[in-house]
Amino acid sequence: MKLAFVTMVWRDYWLLDKWVRHNAQYVDRRNLYVLNHGGDPKINEIAAGCNVIHIPREELTIDLDRRRWDLLGGVTNGLLAFYDRVICTDVDELIVYTGDDGGLLDHLARSQADTVALSPVGLNLIPSEGEADVSDGVLQAHPQAILSAKYTKPCIVKSRVVYTIGGHGLVRGRFTIDPQLLLFHLHYVTPDYAQRMAERQEIVAQSKAHNDSSDDPANVGKRFWINWSDPAMIREKEFAHFARAQDIDVSDGFDECARLLNQAIKHDGKKRVVDHAIMAQAPRRVTVPAALRSAL
Repeated sequence: MKLAFVTMVWRDYWLLDKWVRHNAQYVDRRNLYVLNHGGDPKINEIAAGCNVIHIPREELTIDLDRRRWDLLGGVTNGLLAFYDRVICTDVDELIVYTGDDGGLLDHLARSQADTVALSPVGLNLIPSEGEADVSDGVLQAHPQAILSAKYTKPCIVKSRVVYTIGGHGLVRGRFTIDPQLLLFHLHYVTPDYAQRMAERQEIVAQSKAHNDSSDDPANVGKRFWINWSDPAMIREKEFAHFARAQDIDVSDGFDECARLLNQAIKHDGKKRVVDHAIMAQAPRRVTVPAALRSAL
């Protein structure tokens, strides 16, 4: 089983270090592909030994996210000529295999899913109350998560894909949710969360300025990049969902989580995603079992 990992990063040094160290337990660093948006030398330093590809960052267009995911999909598809599977995630997303019959590569080699991609069960980590020390591990400090449609992403690819923006779904492609695979979204538990959000708000302002200066500016809606332009509102909504969520016992596995997520798959024209609105009607939360907390 030949496996590669792909991500694209701008700054996010703490997260990139986690991404590289975590995925280097599965494959050699040469099989980790890091798209360095802007050519930051510190990214090269953190990703030493990885395949680092420099992507220009002279202008931030209004359709930056679409361009970014077209690029990530193109790199993923190209690598499939040389690898059996390619895992493409954002830098704040880490994959964990929960089985006890071999490791991740063995599990992927055994998978009989007749779809273009596998999706792990998505878990959006929620910060613990008070000060939390992540030096002993992220999951030791923050073991609670909300079961997430958005982060149940078809990121483990074996055939050509076209990603929706954000990589949350596929265009003209089916995916299979695997209950033995988890995707942990670290967004809210990063030590530099406030700085990251301030930097993202700068991106929104710069892209709007670039659009306004265009000869043919695009119409920018009120919710344009709402997760970056108003991160406090998005965070409060997610935390409110978590507060009212029903607990799921995952001590014996994540099969029930996968079942609920499968029920929320939505096929909207050409696109297939796990629908956030469906999951938000009756949110679920989990406490990561102690046996898994050393995974991150």
